[in-house]
Amino acid sequence: MSRIVDVVVVGSGMAGLVAALVAARQGRSVRLLTSGMGSLAISGGSVDFLGYAEGRFAANPWQSLALLPEEHPYRLLGVENVRAAFDFFSQTMEEQHWPMHAATAEDGSPRNTQLPTIMGTLKPTYLLPSGLDAQAMATARRVLVLSVQGLRDCRPALVISQLRRYRSWADKEFAHSLLPSPFGETHRAVTALDLARLADKPQSRQWLLDALAAHAGSCDLVLLPPLCGSKANPEVWRAINAAAGCPVVEMLSIPPGVGGLRLRDALLRALNQHDFELVENTTVLRAETAGKTCTTLVADASGQERRHTAHAFVGATGGILGGGIWLEPGKATESAFGIDIAVPQDVAQWSEPEIFGRHLFSHLGVRVDRAMRPVDAAAAVRWNNVFFAGRSLGGYDFATEKSGHGVAVATGWQAGRMAAAAAAGGENQ
Repeated sequence: MSRIVDVVVVGSGMAGLVAALVAARQGRSVRLLTSGMGSLAISGGSVDFLGYAEGRFAANPWQSLALLPEEHPYRLLGVENVRAAFDFFSQTMEEQHWPMHAATAEDGSPRNTQLPTIMGTLKPTYLLPSGLDAQAMATARRVLVLSVQGLRDCRPALVISQLRRYRSWADKEFAHSLLPSPFGETHRAVTALDLARLADKPQSRQWLLDALAAHAGSCDLVLLPPLCGSKANPEVWRAINAAAGCPVVEMLSIPPGVGGLRLRDALLRALNQHDFELVENTTVLRAETAGKTCTTLVADASGQERRHTAHAFVGATGGILGGGIWLEPGKATESAFGIDIAVPQDVAQWSEPEIFGRHLFSHLGVRVDRAMRPVDAAAAVRWNNVFFAGRSLGGYDFATEKSGHGVAVATGWQAGRMAAAAAAGGENQ
């Protein structure tokens, strides 16, 4: 770890990977530090942009951006930067042979798609893998909901009973079935990831193709748990749709995030084409700074301290659940750089009587300027070469907005390019 690199990124979720890739594509050497797999390991394979604004469904998320508060990351960046970030991400996925697209309305404008989940609910999301035919969900009359024996997380009868509550699904003809498990009798519950890994290889995915072929011709649409491979491989989708004889849509599921692992696979493939190194099982302990500059991050790796010196840094360690923000009574702290986050001292303000209300914890995070540099209470920049992205940021609630991956892509893109510029300036000093 003695080599000085241009940019050190902390965190391997969507924001960290996008930031690292943007910096790497601008010719910077990049080192990514991560303590685990990152949030993509527990997420779906689509990209939420903005599902709800002011509590209402945002059919066209671009039109709804103006409804967001000024401190929201999208508002800080501005529409043009958000578009540029999404264009960058879409181009990257295209280059990695895992293209993603948004559904379109009748006038051709992009719109959110309501994807079914394994609980039979509908979740708005924006970018979808091109192998997933969103239009088929609207036009299909006969829908077959499938699961696999031993997969306890998905009950087709429950999915159907819940979907029938929605007007767009109420008049469809439903059928359901359980596919035989390729593992036979097993002592433990099977996960979607177990099944998806089988689908990665032609010889081991045949069980799924044969099972789908047995139902071919009986429906216009098949709903499946996320088991169509754990890698970003379009060949798997083509084979599965061909066997079913109709469009196949994966339902969004609980972790492990099979779809998210596909996105991670594609982004890491892109990163490995550049001057990039991934350092895993590493936890940042503290930052060393001098005036307005951060020089080094000190991290723990297998019980030993390692120093990571760079010209610029990106923090993308996530929020409270990801360990990026530490909470104590009356105090909140960003974990990698030790930034104190302003919180009310009145304990009553830390929670809301409404369970789905605007809770303090849901929008806690680092305050930044338009360049994603951290600022203090007086809006003064703390360090000129440190940038933040993703759930580390405050000012938005990804869960109620359904904006998690979208904010990660947009702010990761901005943080990555700003870090690359700062690193170029640092080299010349």
